[in-house]
Amino acid sequence: MFFPRLRNQAKWAFVFLIVIFGGGFIFLGVGSGGLDLGQLLRDAFGNSSSSAPSVSEAQDDVRDRPFNAVARKQLAQALEQDGRTEEAIQAWLEYGKLRPRDVAALRHLGDLELAQANSSFQRAQLASLAQSQASAGAPFRVGSGKLAEAIGNDPLATAQTSKASADFQAALAEYEGASNRAIATYQQIAKLQPKNQEALFALAQAADTLRKTNVAIGAYTKLLALDVDATTKAQIRERIKTLQAAPQG
Repeated sequence: MFFPRLRNQAKWAFVFLIVIFGGGFIFLGVGSGGLDLGQLLRDAFGNSSSSAPSVSEAQDDVRDRPFNAVARKQLAQALEQDGRTEEAIQAWLEYGKLRPRDVAALRHLGDLELAQANSSFQRAQLASLAQSQASAGAPFRVGSGKLAEAIGNDPLATAQTSKASADFQAALAEYEGASNRAIATYQQIAKLQPKNQEALFALAQAADTLRKTNVAIGAYTKLLALDVDATTKAQIRERIKTLQAAPQG
């Protein structure tokens, strides 16, 4: 996308791009691509279950030592390894309360939250398609009277449309929550490392892709104040102009 020199500096920035471009957000009009995001993240970070405790063992350890950061981290890793992403995110958040300055953990948490946002948006796509199909399959009402009403008001089609609409709204709400949490996580990293180009770049790109325009502009503007090469600065300025000119949703 933008700023390849900055992007090439950080492995975790690549993970972010895997989530965004591999997942295919509706905003960008990209297909899902059939990628296993969880596996991509695990491969990128080199996570292995060979020596990790099981979820039940990690949960027992947390119950015994609720304020032990290592126990909390092992639980988060075990849940993630078991594919329980929602619970893993919560466990990482609990770990973050004990180790709020662990930037590596925050970066990983942000990646998981972005993957969760992408998953919610994919569900919204499917629900939107189901809603369209249900509406298209409803019989046309011809004329008026009791017979036309009976034909036109198909309870099955109405129920299918209502369910698809509810699923769509629920997925969008999940997406909004996950995207807001991801942005907050990247903002926390940038606050801890205000002069770190990689941290600001990840925040800017996350906000840009998730249509958090003001946040993106702010992060890009802060990048301009750092020791960034002239070519990248020119690209950043052009992107800021584009975002400022775009209609605000």
